[in-house]
Amino acid sequence: MTLTLDKPEDQRLVHSEISWQKFKLIQQGFSNSPGIRLFYFKGEVEILSVSQKYEVFSRMIASLLIDYFVEKDIDTNALAAHR
Repeated sequence: MTLTLDKPEDQRLVHSEISWQKFKLIQQGFSNSPGIRLFYFKGEVEILSVSQKYEVFSRMIASLLIDYFVEKDIDTNALAAHR
């Protein structure tokens, strides 16, 4: 008998009062964890476990953007330099 379980939806944890140095250590700890996204803003760390739906949607948007940039002959390296 085969049992398949649905993957859980996105899960989100937020921690406050975290220094940038601690965030970098947390980031290193998750470096080999696909599907985990880390965000840092003003001492707050958000750890997001993304669902398969998100990954598919994210790749679709990236693909559409690449097609658009190629079609419009937009140099994406120049865009990155302006950040």
